[in-house]
This record gives sequence, structure tokens and C-alpha cells, in this order.
Amino acid sequence: IRNSQDEYEEERKTNLSAVVAAQSTWERVMPEDLGLRETTYELCYNSACALIGQGKLNEAMKKLRKAEELCRQSLSEDTDATEEDTEAELAIIHGQMAYIMQLQGRTEDALQLYNQIIKLKPTDVGLLAVIANNIITINKDQNVFDSKKKVKLTNAEGVEHKLSKKQLQAIEFNKALLAMYTNQADQCRKLSASLQSQSPEHLLPVLIQAAQLCREKQHAKAIGLLQDFAEQHPANAAEIKLTMAQLKIAQGIHVTKACMILRSIEELQHKPGMVSALVTMYSHEEDIDSAIEVFTQAIQWYQQFQPESPVHLSLIREAANFKLKHGRKKEAISDLEELWKQNPKDVHTLAQLISAYSLVDPEKAKVLSKHLPSSDTMSLKVDVDALENSHGATYVRKKAGKLTGDNQQKEQGQGEVKKKKKKKKGKLPKNYDPKVTPDPERWLPMRERSYYRGRKKGKKKDQVGKGTQGSTTAGSSELDASRTASSPPTSPRPGSAAAVSAASNVIPPRHQKPAGAPATKKKQQRWAGMDTVIMSAHRVVFLTLIPTVARLPPKLC
Repeated sequence: IRNSQDEYEEERKTNLSAVVAAQSTWERVMPEDLGLRETTYELCYNSACALIGQGKLNEAMKKLRKAEELCRQSLSEDTDATEEDTEAELAIIHGQMAYIMQLQGRTEDALQLYNQIIKLKPTDVGLLAVIANNIITINKDQNVFDSKKKVKLTNAEGVEHKLSKKQLQAIEFNKALLAMYTNQADQCRKLSASLQSQSPEHLLPVLIQAAQLCREKQHAKAIGLLQDFAEQHPANAAEIKLTMAQLKIAQGIHVTKACMILRSIEELQHKPGMVSALVTMYSHEEDIDSAIEVFTQAIQWYQQFQPESPVHLSLIREAANFKLKHGRKKEAISDLEELWKQNPKDVHTLAQLISAYSLVDPEKAKVLSKHLPSSDTMSLKVDVDALENSHGATYVRKKAGKLTGDNQQKEQGQGEVKKKKKKKKGKLPKNYDPKVTPDPERWLPMRERSYYRGRKKGKKKDQVGKGTQGSTTAGSSELDASRTASSPPTSPRPGSAAAVSAASNVIPPRHQKPAGAPATKKKQQRWAGMDTVIMSAHRVVFLTLIPTVARLPPKLC
């Protein structure tokens, strides 16, 4: 750029700004100010990418909007540029805008913009691969069928020449995770093994393999795999050991072993989060001595390296509270005395110390109570009446009104003689008879009373809808439309003597008995009725047959 002056100067500046943006994004290097003027939309776009690498997302979004305006303006002046060319150039800017939205947590807006770009079908395979990969990261373990479609865009020809090595690596990681979520165990192992061979020191391939083993209920094998990696790569041992401890805790029966793994991470032993986690787990296992030991080690580390740190004092206070809670009063008193020596004006610590001594040595507590400030110095100027009458008070004292002489005498008289409240007479039922003693079981439901005998069934009521399927009743012939007044009756009406005698003479072959067996009229009538029922039942079943259709299970594609 310094030694050349020709028509390609802007292209060289654009490439230089692209290198600076790549350094900021992939290597986390703070870019130096090279004095490049953002006169073109390419330079403005690369400047926005550099800001994204620095984490300045809002400023980057403003730069991208400026780049969009410059792009539209530049291509509108070009007579040869078509609308498709403009959309193709803007697609890259819009893709970067969607990426910023995704980083800001606006996943719905980002997904909508990504899909709009895919619908345009741009010719840039690198842009399509990046957008497809970002959509897969939004879907995660949901909508896996859509993710499997988007993966095909990352396998397009020429993608490896358009993207950087880290971009290609990120896409391969997501392919392995997608294979795990879609239960393609062999594909997941194959991809993660390939990634591990390419980057032996990288954490993600090992973590993916461990996650796949855990999905297959092989927790011991997953922990062994992580243990081997931690021994081979001590630089990454902390994160691997945290994962191992999480797997132990997830099993629920190896909490103590998980605590041992966490305590082996030397660089995290003194961290408040680690101390809190260890104390909680040891308390759950009722191992109070080990929990106190964790507190002691952390306090000693801060005394040696950061004695004036506020974390040091907070750890001492938490240790004292924990010891008091679990009955270690003498040890708690020593911690509180240490705190009080460092800050003798701390009334809260002194009060805790006096409370602890009152359980062990009351005389010492009395001596220490003399160091407490007097009540006059601690009194607060508070208007009690105004506080009670305030809007948020739970109890409001009623204001006493002024009483005249007559009212005072009346109130005194009312105080001496208590008024008796009149009891209202209960309502009696309309059919109440004072001469008759009430039923002692009147409060019970009718079914639970001793004299309840059930409901009486009506003898003369027509048994409509009762009996076997197809049976006829006495009034069925009257409802028959074929038996009108114009047509003469072909047979006697049901219920007449002639009908009974005719029915009694005809006995179906099924129900005929030997000649010697006697048969009464009642039995003959019953058999005649049963024959009618059977015949009508056969007729009904025949008419109500419905063909069945065998449904095949859906075929999965």
C-alpha cells in the first residue's frame, strides 16, 4: 500500500482490513488503527467484523447499517448492476446482522433473517454454509429434521476454499453433535474421532464422545475416557475434572468421589464457588469435618496470598456461621475473634461473638457486652405515630375522638353493663307438628336410615326398552305403520286369547322336548317369546354388520 499507487489501491486496503478483522475475530488480537477511511461498503463491513471480535456488538450493528446504505448507493450508481446483484451483495451484510442478533439472544429475529437469505438462493456457497451452521446451533436438539436438511448446505462443493480452518472445524463439531442428537451413535463416534485426530489437544471431541457414552448409559467408560485425556493433557485438566465430577454427581452414589476430584483441582481450590460447592456436598453427606477442612484451606490460601481481600473476611464469617450451625462453638468463637480484631468497630461481629460466648461462657459474654454502644447512641429518630399511620403499615392505631361529658357517662355505663345479643329463632319446617317427636335419623341420608327398604317398582308400568335385543312389547304393534286402519288385521292382536293359544301350539324344533315330557302353558308362552327374540336378534346382527378396514402403520422416511 505504501509503495504502490494504482487502480487496485482500494482492493488492497479492503484485504488489509479483512486480515485485521480476522485477527480480531479468531486470534483475539486488538487491531491497531491503520487509518483506513471507510469510504466503501467493503471497508465498513470489515470494520464491523473487527468490532464483533472485540465484543462491541451495538457499534458493529451501526457499522453494518452504514455498510448497507453505502452498498445500495454504490450499486444504484452502477448501470450494469441488476437487482439480483444488489441482493447478493446485501445478503452477506444481512447474514452478519443476523449473527449479531443471535449473539444478543434475539434468536427469533436472527432465524427469520437467516431463512430470508436462504430463500434468495445466493451463489456464495460459503455464505450458505455459515448460515446453515448457525441455524443448526439455534435448533440445538430441537427440530432435528430441519437441521439434517441444513447440513447438506455445509457439504457443498468448494466450501473448504471459502471458509477458514476454524469455521470448518466448528461446522464439523456441530455435525457430530447433530449425529448424537439424532441417535446416530456410529456416525457421532466417527466424526468425533476424526476431529480428535486433527486436533488432539482440543476438548470438544472428547466431551462429545463422553456425552455419547452417557446417552448409552456407559458412565464408567465415559469417566475413564475423560481421565485418560486429563492425564495426557494437564493444561486442560481443570475443565475435564469438572466434567468428571458432574458425571459422578449425576449418578447420585459417588458424591464423595466427586468431592475428591474437585479438591484435586489446585487452581480452583480457593475460589468461593468451589468452596461453596464442596461444603454443600459434604454437608449433604454429613461429613462436617471435611467441610470445615475446605474452609480452613481456603482461608489459609487467602492469608498467604491475599490477606486484605474482602473474600478472605467473608470466608471467615461463613466458616464461623457454619460451625455455629453444626455445634462447633469453640471453633466458631476463634473465627469471630479473628474478625473482631481486624475490625473492632464491627457491631455485627461483636453481637455474633457475644451470642456464641453466651452458650459457652456467660461471664465472658457479659464482659464483651460492655463494648457494645449505648442505646442512646444507637437510637434512631423515628416518629412512631407517623410510622403506624403510614400507608404501608400492617397495623393502624385508631385515632381517639374527643368525648363530651354526656358521651363519657354513656360509655362508662355501657362498659359496666354488657349488652346481651338476642339470638334469632331458627326457622321450622312448614309441616312441623310439636306433638310429634322428630325423627332421630332425620339428619342421615335416606339410604342410610334403618327403616329404608328401597324403592318400590311399579307393576303396571310398561317395561319399555327392557329385555334382550329385538324383543317386542305390548304396544309395539300399535306403533307399526304397516298396520293402519285400512288394512285388515292378518292375525289376532297380541295379548288376546287366540294369540296366546296359537303361540303355545307352535314350538320351534330347537326347543322341542321328548313326547313324554309335560309342558305347561307358561313354559310354552316363554319358549314362544324366546323364539321371537332369537329370530329378531339374528336379523339385527345380520343387518348391522360393518366391514372393517386394516390400517397399516405409517412408514417412516
